[in-house]
Amino acid sequence: MFIISNNEDKARYNKPLYGLTGTYTLSEGIALPYFLSLLEINRAIDELEIAEQIPASLDTEWSLKELFQREIDEKRVKDDIVKGYLLDPKKLKFFNAITIVLMPKGTDGKIQDSFDNSASFETPPIPWDSTDYDDAQWNHSSANIANFSGVQFVSIGLSARLRWDEDRVLAVAVDGQHRLWALRTFREDPNFRGGTLNTIEQQTKIPVMFVLLHPSAGFQNVQGESDYSIRGIARELFTDLNKNAKTVDKARELILDDKSINAQCVRTLVTERTAQDAKDRLPLSLVRWQDDSHKFDTSYYLNSLVHLDLLVSAALNIKPPRDPMETKQVKEFIDSINDSLGIGEQQVQHEGRSLYQYYLEDYCDDDGEADTPFSRLPEHYLDSAIKGFEINFRPWLIKLLLDFKPYRNLLKYAREHNLVEGTFGRFQAQTSKHKANIKQQENARDSDWHNREILTHQNAINGMKDSQWAFKAIFQKAMVRLGRLVEFDQKGKNKNLGNIDDVLSFLDGLYEQGILKVNAKLSNHAFSLWTFIATNQNSDKIKVAKTVEDRIFYLLCLWYFGTRKIKIDIANGDAILSKRKLLKFFSADTNKGHWTNCNIAYQSLYKGFDTNAFYGKEHEQMSDERKRDMVRDRFSAVLAAGLSELYSQSSSQERSEEDDEPDLEQDV
Repeated sequence: MFIISNNEDKARYNKPLYGLTGTYTLSEGIALPYFLSLLEINRAIDELEIAEQIPASLDTEWSLKELFQREIDEKRVKDDIVKGYLLDPKKLKFFNAITIVLMPKGTDGKIQDSFDNSASFETPPIPWDSTDYDDAQWNHSSANIANFSGVQFVSIGLSARLRWDEDRVLAVAVDGQHRLWALRTFREDPNFRGGTLNTIEQQTKIPVMFVLLHPSAGFQNVQGESDYSIRGIARELFTDLNKNAKTVDKARELILDDKSINAQCVRTLVTERTAQDAKDRLPLSLVRWQDDSHKFDTSYYLNSLVHLDLLVSAALNIKPPRDPMETKQVKEFIDSINDSLGIGEQQVQHEGRSLYQYYLEDYCDDDGEADTPFSRLPEHYLDSAIKGFEINFRPWLIKLLLDFKPYRNLLKYAREHNLVEGTFGRFQAQTSKHKANIKQQENARDSDWHNREILTHQNAINGMKDSQWAFKAIFQKAMVRLGRLVEFDQKGKNKNLGNIDDVLSFLDGLYEQGILKVNAKLSNHAFSLWTFIATNQNSDKIKVAKTVEDRIFYLLCLWYFGTRKIKIDIANGDAILSKRKLLKFFSADTNKGHWTNCNIAYQSLYKGFDTNAFYGKEHEQMSDERKRDMVRDRFSAVLAAGLSELYSQSSSQERSEEDDEPDLEQDV
């Protein structure tokens, strides 16, 4: 609310704001005063401005970072803040304080470098209105009254009062510009409130922090190396506030972000709280959520929150557009969302409108060409997408993550010792400082407390993980890809592949045979089982790369396909193929339909063996035939290692003889 006074030449002072004042004095020689007040929502919208509302000037220089920060993302304002937040009746609405700098404005409307004290203007009276007896109390002998270039600031102790002249001063947001613009859009846009908030909404008060950059208000700066004009300080504050309001780490983002499909899906996999257990969720007390590491192969962790995000990404296999303005790429993106998160024949939708229809109507022109970038799932389509995840992915993902035997064993130990809901889980939920305090307090009463209640269990669980692939992130991703292949890509299409229970039985068998130890041996071979697939030839150190993950996945596929084929052949009374003939069977393009892409799996693994490191120092003297024979010998031995139990069970049934089979010709 601005008041035009008859006593003030061309001055339009707003109605006084009341609040508290303080000063930041954390650097020697610098004092930065501020004023904190609560503004009715209409006053905040009317009297505060964003950087884009500052009159344009070719004289103003902005860094690339400043250009990005001052740019208002209208799409984000309308879709995310207004539609996705302010208009959601189920949301609790709250904004933290908007930070404002009072900046001097010249007669041309441009921001000035400093407040001009040379111009002669009458100071506004106190009280601002002769009938306002409460405001009259500020005209007190103990009051510190500062009048400078269109600003009146009065303080008595910590209490303060502020006014400014609209014609000479701009109140510009340096932090919270999107929030402020969203409030304005919410009120003014004809699609929302059309210019008038309702009675309940008008009762809202917005917390606002004003930074006062004038000596008479208490501002002090003796450091002269940088640009400390009003504009320079405002830009520095703008940059620092936005830079230091850093994105939360990935783990906390997954806990807090209500707008991310991945975050929402991950949260369906874990309990909502620490010290809480559930049969169909990973206990948060056993999940690494305190930091953004994806590893869970040490300590007491069953999994990692960040790794669960990677698993969800691998399972969903959604393909965001490289160019969000390229219509073809966006359509492929939308198709991938519908393929993964549609339910049956029903696509992801909101209020009966498909995602593709929404894109065409809201992001494209009349000719169907994009005029607005589209790079993520809109927030109001999240509910539909999450339902799709809960039907298409969550059931089999949870089975893999909870029912695979090494994970069952960990959970069994945790529950037998009450680690999830008891002292252990509650301790692990504390901050590092609180952990140290609790340890000190409890050990003072019982010197063995920390060892007995915490370390013993951490060490016990850590011991379960010794050299086990099950607790390596790269292996679990490959395992989930196998789960997707069986339970999503080929579900209902290929009976050869069985279901997730068959996958679990297969994985449990590998685990019980010791095949899933990183340092597992391969009988009668110089190198360990996993060498040339996932570990270095001179050690058992894991090579972390996408090609390694692919090879683990392909080996799991061939082992699983081999397991299923042998069982089917036994059930049908057919001869069991020898390891070399089984390998040849999976290498054939003609079998890739019944055993999904088995030929690609074969080729990828063959390339892993086909290296000079495998052939040895004499590789230059070796014939191609000798090299092929070496690869076939090792490859068939690796394949048989994952099928050894089945081969022993089928020993009484006729098996094709390896000795009689011809050499395999392989072009890779």
